[in-house]
Amino acid sequence: MEVTELSVKGFKCYNDSGPIPFHNLTVFIGENDAGKSSIFDALELILSNKNPSLKDFREDIDNIEVTIKLQPSEGVNDVTKYLCEGKLCIRRTVSKSFVSYYECFGEVYEDDALNDYQHLSATSLKELLKRYSLPSASNQVSRKAIIEEFLLQNESLPKHRTWKQIKYDEISGFFPIFQRFASSDYGNPESVIRKTLEIAYRHAFYDHDDEGNEFLKPRFKTLKQNITLDLDNKLENQLLRYIQKYKPEIQAIKGSYNIEFSRGLSFTGLNIVDDNSNEKSIVQIGEGSKKKIFLSILEWDAEINLINKTNKYLIRGYDEPDSNLHYEAQRQMFYVIKNLAEDPTSRVQSLICTHSLTMIDRAPAKNINHIVKNEQEGKSHIEYLRNFDKLNVESFLHQVSEIAGIRNSSIFYEKCFLLVEGESEENAIPILYKKYCGKHLIEDGIVLVNLQTNGQWSNALKFLQSNRQNCTVVLLDKDTQYSTSRHQVTVAKLEEIGFDGDFLTNHCFFVGHKEFEDIFTDAQLARTANRAFPKADGSAWEENDFAIIRQSAKFSKSLKDTICRLSQSSPGKPKIALEIANDINKNELLHFTEIISTFHKVTEIIK
Repeated sequence: MEVTELSVKGFKCYNDSGPIPFHNLTVFIGENDAGKSSIFDALELILSNKNPSLKDFREDIDNIEVTIKLQPSEGVNDVTKYLCEGKLCIRRTVSKSFVSYYECFGEVYEDDALNDYQHLSATSLKELLKRYSLPSASNQVSRKAIIEEFLLQNESLPKHRTWKQIKYDEISGFFPIFQRFASSDYGNPESVIRKTLEIAYRHAFYDHDDEGNEFLKPRFKTLKQNITLDLDNKLENQLLRYIQKYKPEIQAIKGSYNIEFSRGLSFTGLNIVDDNSNEKSIVQIGEGSKKKIFLSILEWDAEINLINKTNKYLIRGYDEPDSNLHYEAQRQMFYVIKNLAEDPTSRVQSLICTHSLTMIDRAPAKNINHIVKNEQEGKSHIEYLRNFDKLNVESFLHQVSEIAGIRNSSIFYEKCFLLVEGESEENAIPILYKKYCGKHLIEDGIVLVNLQTNGQWSNALKFLQSNRQNCTVVLLDKDTQYSTSRHQVTVAKLEEIGFDGDFLTNHCFFVGHKEFEDIFTDAQLARTANRAFPKADGSAWEENDFAIIRQSAKFSKSLKDTICRLSQSSPGKPKIALEIANDINKNELLHFTEIISTFHKVTEIIK
């Protein structure tokens, strides 16, 4: 079963994490000590029944709660009765006195005796049969069979949804196996080999049916049943009798354990022989060689897991796999991990905690969870990108990440997004900003996004509305305010995608008479053309050359065509805008009121 969501309460830096989405590949980013590794700790608490230490509890909370949601893979058997709305939802609670219990969320009978009839005493079961006017029986097996048949024939019995206690051993078989790779493992290839061999070793104890369901081989299944009965008897009957001699008020005890045959593998090391027939332990080779071997082991591990056709999921938690790796090794490692997680035939979920921009920018943006810690309160919360249910938004983000610079690292880490309409603005605005503010955009944490066309503004805002609304500024051509424009920016359209009317007033700026290029005076255009694009016939550019084309339907196109024709060169609009911006001085820039207002808004945000 695949983990789709985790939530953590009262554990380490998490007062209440809220729902943390999981994917085939999930990347956790954030500062040191923000709580990335604590997510792995929480997974161990619930999947492995591991106990926390006293220091893991938050001072102001008495219980740790870890809740997990799992999506059944196709063909998984025996899980239906535990599901609610198609998912298995399990919660583990541990108190500061280390009392621990598991619960399953789902539909239960309002008469709790019907939920627990398999464990009722003979007296209680007789009373239950009588309450529903069912025939009596002479033994417990027959009584339980009567109740079971009654429930099958009466599906309309009153039910409600709630949490119901459940034994760990009852649901642990549905849990994925969790393997954790600490930063120290990446320089220790033997550790990785050991984890991979543990999975291969597991296959000696389990078979798979045609649908990939994993089940104990018959002889081990019988052995497990016998061991379980024996342990239950020793705890719930024999031990209880001794306890009751001294504490007669105690009515029952229950054991919580998991019998797992495949934990017996012991891998002690790996030796290598070089081309000179020298044999040495892998621990004796250099760190650089260990890193290369680690990458080869990951690829071997991927092959092992793809051959395995079980429905049993495996979660791999990689804690800072980028540690001490150079750029190319980081890139290779990321793609080995990603490709295995995204292979439709594998049953591996990969979790990566990383600081590496190389890895962050290569991950799907919707798969990234940003852990943010409030230093004053010592609490962390999770941020992630929303609204990916809209395909046009995801398509937009993919497009601009390739051509305009919205990369995953900038989405989560930068301070402000400045959206412009095209390449002319993309070339000119950084120069004008530097002249006015004295710093480059990138120095101030500002990401400039070229939408390529005014028709993309709504897709951009649909994405940023959920994720970076308050730090987004839009600079478009003035013609997007005309009623004749197919891409007019209006309060109604903004409200439709989740913005209020104030955004149009305070975050949107419209430049030029119609478009960006027409803000420059004829004198400024003539000055730049004489310097950068002199006429082929040797004559000077005059202001009138540009005044003539002011009335054209598309000034920027006419400007480019005129310069190309008379200079007998072929500069594009972005090159022309770049050269004009280079020639503008700060005093001239003050007359471009909409651009100055845009810069003021941007600097207000970054402060």
